[in-house]
Amino acid sequence: MGFEMHDYLIQTVFYVFAGLAIVSALMVITQNNPVRCVLFLVLTFFASSVLWILAQAEFLALILVLVYVGAVMTLFLFVVMMLNIDTESMKAHMARYLPFGLILVALLTGLLLVAVPEGSFKSGVEKAATSEVAGVSLANSTNALEPTTKPSNTEEIGMALYTDYVFAFEIAAALLLVAIISAITLAHRGVIRSKRQDILKQIMTRRNDRVELIKMKSEK
Repeated sequence: MGFEMHDYLIQTVFYVFAGLAIVSALMVITQNNPVRCVLFLVLTFFASSVLWILAQAEFLALILVLVYVGAVMTLFLFVVMMLNIDTESMKAHMARYLPFGLILVALLTGLLLVAVPEGSFKSGVEKAATSEVAGVSLANSTNALEPTTKPSNTEEIGMALYTDYVFAFEIAAALLLVAIISAITLAHRGVIRSKRQDILKQIMTRRNDRVELIKMKSEK
């Protein structure tokens, strides 16, 4: 009874957050206000992170929340709020390219249906059945060994990242560091021969330096 309630609860959470992710994703592309689009995209990421947790991918769920919601989408929100976007032109472009978008979505859906292997949606049930059969066979056997605890996916990703791919990880870190330093240098470098307002020079100017009297000879 307890196992059935747990399974029913997991299915309820999955359908609720899957529906929330679909609805919020549709709101992202249908809203006229760009700020609302960004906020609905944040809600989509949150719902997707819950789905990742249900799929026992805790590391991907945390990365989705910390990186995309905490950093990338916050930056997008500030950029969109500072831009003056013409919503009327966006409506005109959307009405013009809507048939092309629907055709493209239909083609992508068809490609996904063709690419998905047959019987892939039944893999979870088959794995559960095989695990139950294996558990019964291990319980019946007298010389069965105790099953070892399987490491979590976060531990497996960390072991693969810092052992097999440590060189690529260090190169990526060095490239990101160079990119950050280059962006800061380009943003703060002084432009040569540019006319800019110097506030300190204006404040420190003396009265005698503001007006200069020039004595000229009178013309005959």
